[in-house]
Amino acid sequence: MRKFLARVAILTRKVAEWLMPVLTVVKLLIEIAGKVANCYDYQLRVQISFAR
Repeated sequence: MRKFLARVAILTRKVAEWLMPVLTVVKLLIEIAGKVANCYDYQLRVQISFAR
């Protein structure tokens, strides 16, 4: 039973080590997409205000 728990702990640690960089990249991509969307939204507002 101890060997099984040790294997599960090692596997969990390896999965966590692999997931951290992946999740960090996903978070950065979401932030970039949000900034691009905000910029695009701002450009649309400026265009609409000039159209009036």
